[in-house]
Amino acid sequence: MEGERGVAPGLEKLIADGLLFDHIYASGDRTDKGMIAILSAFPTQSSKSIIKNIQKQAELPSLMSDFKEKGYHTSFYYGGESEFYNFKGYMLSHGCRKIVDQLCFPHREARSKWGVFDHATFGKQLRGLDKEKQPFFSTLLTLNNHEPFDLPGVHRFGTDNLPNLFRSTAFYTDSVLCSYLKQAKTKPWYKNTLFIIVADHGHRLPLEQWESNCPKRYRIPLLLYGDALQPAYRGKRINKIGSQVDLAATLLNQLGYDAKPYTWSRDLLNDSTVPFAFFSWSDGWGAVNGHCRVAFDNVGKVMSYQKSLDSCQRSKEDLLHQGKAYMQEVYNQYLAY
Repeated sequence: MEGERGVAPGLEKLIADGLLFDHIYASGDRTDKGMIAILSAFPTQSSKSIIKNIQKQAELPSLMSDFKEKGYHTSFYYGGESEFYNFKGYMLSHGCRKIVDQLCFPHREARSKWGVFDHATFGKQLRGLDKEKQPFFSTLLTLNNHEPFDLPGVHRFGTDNLPNLFRSTAFYTDSVLCSYLKQAKTKPWYKNTLFIIVADHGHRLPLEQWESNCPKRYRIPLLLYGDALQPAYRGKRINKIGSQVDLAATLLNQLGYDAKPYTWSRDLLNDSTVPFAFFSWSDGWGAVNGHCRVAFDNVGKVMSYQKSLDSCQRSKEDLLHQGKAYMQEVYNQYLAY
């Protein structure tokens, strides 16, 4: 992964014992879109957000419902309002048996603008899983690495500017994650648990670069970690270009479960999978493959970003055509739900 050293030192150490996919791109630019891409493997719809449409989101496949059908106890932990962007509605529609949000914490619990701090949410999940019947499929969404970048203690990188506020909250959540995993290792369920660490979307901070059409803005980490990970994968990096939507097929195929309902998802551990990622924002979309990167501005109807890894102009034109077809088919499926 590209990134600044020292901002997430815990994650840097976890990578040494996990399976890192280091060329993964977020499907969109907001949490609501990332959640659907991760759990339902459905690409973003640019200006639309399917999670807010109660009828349409209920028709999506979901890892939550699939694991419930396999006998897993399902849960969702979030320190903020679970109704935000219809998160709660989505979870309930897809078989989530337990939802924990800020209403489940005592009033005295310290809070940021968005809800209780991440350390409290991780602690709540840790205690909750001790009481769950195995196997379980539990999702936790963090919130502190977000404007206004509140913290319960000292900001590691100071508060003099937005980049340092961003770095400080990233450092905080990273430290909370590592503390959580350290405690999890003492639990009897740890040896059978696979931890999936993935970002919901990228950001222009901390470098204050990368406009919405720049692919680098969407590049995110995806790490599989824990004793349940096969020894052959530990410490390994997968360089293949992929997307959040590819998590579903990659995970389900490893477990021997049916991934066919996730038509947009591809197995990143399959050697025949072609490198490709698609992302979108409110006014356009972009695509990445092994040869080039392009972005299309839907307002101006122009290619607003292009970068080729070789000298072939045809590669960019082919990718542009592929991206247009991809976006059109996403919308067709969105309308059909």
